[in-house]
Amino acid sequence: MVSSILRTIFLLIALTLAQFCPAQNFSGVSELVRRRIPSLHRYIVFKSLPKSSEETFILSTRNGKVIVQANTISAASTAVNHYLNHICHSSISHAADNLPSTVKVIPIKRPIRVSTPFRYRYALNYCTYSYSYAFYQWEDFERELDWMALNGINLMLAPLGTEIVWQQTLQSLGFSEASIARFIPGPAYTAWWLMGNLEGWGGPMSQPMIEKRHRQQVKILKRMRQLGIEPVLQGFPGIVPSFFKDKFPNAPVIPQGLWGAFQRPYILLPGNETFNRVADLYYQNIKKYYGSDIRFLGGDLFHEGGNAQGVDLAATASLVQQRMLTHFPQARWVLQGWNNNPPPSLLTGLDKHHVLLINLAGEIAASWEQSQEFGQTPWLWGSVNHFGGKTDMGGQLPVLVNEPHRAFRNSSNHVMQGIGILPEGILTNPIVYDFALKTAWNDHAPDLNQMLCQYILYRYGRWSEQLYKAWQLLSRSIFGEFEFKGEGTFESIFCARPSTNVTSVSTWGPKRMQYNPALLEQALTLFRQAADKFAASATYQYDLVDLARQVMANHGRVVYRQAMEAYQAKDTLRLTEASRRFINLVLLQDSLLATNRHFLLGNWLKAAQSYGDSEADRGQSLENARTQITYWGPDDPATRVHDYANKEWSGLLRDFYVPRWIAFFNELSLQLRGQDPPKTNFFAMEQAWAKDNNTYPTEPTGDYLKMVDRVMATIGLKSD
Repeated sequence: MVSSILRTIFLLIALTLAQFCPAQNFSGVSELVRRRIPSLHRYIVFKSLPKSSEETFILSTRNGKVIVQANTISAASTAVNHYLNHICHSSISHAADNLPSTVKVIPIKRPIRVSTPFRYRYALNYCTYSYSYAFYQWEDFERELDWMALNGINLMLAPLGTEIVWQQTLQSLGFSEASIARFIPGPAYTAWWLMGNLEGWGGPMSQPMIEKRHRQQVKILKRMRQLGIEPVLQGFPGIVPSFFKDKFPNAPVIPQGLWGAFQRPYILLPGNETFNRVADLYYQNIKKYYGSDIRFLGGDLFHEGGNAQGVDLAATASLVQQRMLTHFPQARWVLQGWNNNPPPSLLTGLDKHHVLLINLAGEIAASWEQSQEFGQTPWLWGSVNHFGGKTDMGGQLPVLVNEPHRAFRNSSNHVMQGIGILPEGILTNPIVYDFALKTAWNDHAPDLNQMLCQYILYRYGRWSEQLYKAWQLLSRSIFGEFEFKGEGTFESIFCARPSTNVTSVSTWGPKRMQYNPALLEQALTLFRQAADKFAASATYQYDLVDLARQVMANHGRVVYRQAMEAYQAKDTLRLTEASRRFINLVLLQDSLLATNRHFLLGNWLKAAQSYGDSEADRGQSLENARTQITYWGPDDPATRVHDYANKEWSGLLRDFYVPRWIAFFNELSLQLRGQDPPKTNFFAMEQAWAKDNNTYPTEPTGDYLKMVDRVMATIGLKSD
């Protein structure tokens, strides 16, 4: 009898504990370890922790095994990365890995417990899907999702494959294949289509490519669920093709004018049968192709200059949200906080329990403070980095590490719910994303200097006083806090469309250097001195080449000014000498970057040439790739977007940027000699290059240390 009672008591206790400690399925994280750190796979044991208000993991070792206890899948994968970084002194990044072929189990002296106060750790900008992911195959996305999971991401923008949703929706509405082809853009331009900025550019997208992207998205969503990452799919805020009235002449649509020189899609106002019909078809297709368990849906109204004149924004937003919730009752409408969007009047019409605003300008504190946290709308702190996917160094580490915690402390009722990384391009400056995500797993702002010390160890595998001093210099300069925030990285003049008064390279790029370039030269000297210990390290090689590249680009500004001063003084000899030195700098930069695979034009073009199941698709993707990084579009000499996605890549410097500069300097020289040469048609040069199909190397060539030494000698630095 007693034993029966005891068994009953124990059973009740077990059932009670099970309610508070549901078994987590960590198989997805285990498979991640198998893919990325196979030597550790058999030695990591995952166990559930009781649920709590904060996501938590505990790391320990026992009997040669690594014990990962966690209360979420995301916490478990973050724990793996913590062990990899801080115990094994290894790391995985977009810009080279520090990962030995065999990662051994290293004992932990005492258990390590880490929690995050931030409910969401969000990733990605629409632009990332065009500047970085445009031509990704499944294996690329697989690695990317693993990186996201390891870095604690639990909410991620995932709009790939929206093409098939729109195609099927428009077909059901009676639009022809030719009309649909005018709407859906090419693979390198879908970001701005989804944001309502343009339609059709770079297209049409073929049926096989539409289906390929659908299949990729299905795989992505399945893997995200296994890794504990919630997807944000594209919702229907009312964006419709500009030709929508051809089929629905009485529909209440509002023309959105131009985005630059591009025709924008229109906005279909809600609260009528036409809107409901389109929305219903759209969401039915979302469910058909991607499931009915979607909890986050993106999509913005009147983004970047759209026309909302005469629109009741509160009522419009409310009706859009209501239709969304009709199909997905648990969904939250994910909005972008960017420039003046969304306006306060739009937010007032929303059920705030079903909204999440991604503040893209978190580093500009006024954007959330002056708006009383967007009218008490649940929001995430984020910062846009690397506009256009440029290759310049930069990122305000003190801001990225400290400001989210300040915002969280000062948030009223904690409507600030998380942290986000929102890169336009994610393939450079790995320290930026590393620190921005690591700060989330602290209950207060971590010490930046301590983070740098830790970074040295897991970025390069062991300590170096020289590299530490170099990173201190960088954290006080190009990775420091700027007076003027939100401008992005200072671009390389080598990539500018030539003129006699180059300030920014791209139209909206920074016009001032906000750091002391001499500090970068000092850092480069220190980096080079560490070569005797780190020459074989892939991460060291990348960082040294990148730093030498940035120092050379900065020096190019000096030589450019000398050339322009000579021109203004009408000194032909000095202009000839300065222009020769400038061209040689660009060619030297090209040779430097040829030594590292991360800076090769050939890899971007090869990915494009492999993207598609037919010669026509591959050719279209290649032209998309070449156009995006040069004149961008449209086919209009007056385009202001040219060079927005400029890149310092080997091959591009030599064959695209150098010819422009040579033509420019030749024109100036002829003018000083009393001639009246025709003005150089840069747009024609850019278009011609974009439509070419010549190939470029995909493997590095040359000795990177010798090239760095040449760079240092050229600008007057000693390499020893």
